Amino acid sequence: MVREGDSLAVSLSKRVLVGELMDDPQLPAKDHHQALNGLRRVNRFSRTARVISSAIIDHWRTEGQSTRLRVLDLACGGGDVATQVAEHLRRARVDAEVHGWDLSKTAIDFAVQQLGQDQNRVHFKIADALNAEVAEQFDVVYCTLFLHHLDDCEAERLLKSMWGMSRKMVLIDDLRRSTVGYALAIIGCQLLSRSPIVHVDGPLSVRAAFTESEIQELSDRCQLPRPVIRRHWPHRFLLKWMAGDERS
Repeated sequence: MVREGDSLAVSLSKRVLVGELMDDPQLPAKDHHQALNGLRRVNRFSRTARVISSAIIDHWRTEGQSTRLRVLDLACGGGDVATQVAEHLRRARVDAEVHGWDLSKTAIDFAVQQLGQDQNRVHFKIADALNAEVAEQFDVVYCTLFLHHLDDCEAERLLKSMWGMSRKMVLIDDLRRSTVGYALAIIGCQLLSRSPIVHVDGPLSVRAAFTESEIQELSDRCQLPRPVIRRHWPHRFLLKWMAGDERS
């Protein structure tokens, strides 16, 4: 399944940030849409929305929430995770509205087109995750497969922004940098998508991903509490910060 030219011998000791094809603002909409459809299948296979919504539901049940939750998906891409999170919350009888923000007009247009009957529960708009309005508050702020796109300074800005906008919980779901993760990215992206963009960007994403110790250091630099880290299939982790936690 590994294509000619792919190599498992790359060094993963340090983060390597290389511009991914889907981050190119000049990417034709047709190619962008094909990549977003590929990522939709990857996210379903990875059960990303279920992991995010389970964390929200567990907190909601523990706290006995009676008011509507406002949930924000930052850098939501094609909106599939936000839409599925909204559906999981509805089935769990959690009263919630989900918002999705992304800087790409192409991605937001795609997300709106896919909404169907969910327009009353999911709302999308163009917005820059790194320059978000901290004055706007949400109960839960999360992002998926976005942190690894950022350099260390941008990652700090993201964490501080998410923390500032969240009243209750910050969640980040992303890849773990390792040889196993790199191999899974090469094989999984080829199996789950026909998009050559996904085939290229998937392994690059793993090379740019954080390790758990790097996440801890990042959180310390932002003067945030140490996150609760939960590993999950397929070689990812969910990071959780709770408002009111003391900094370690």
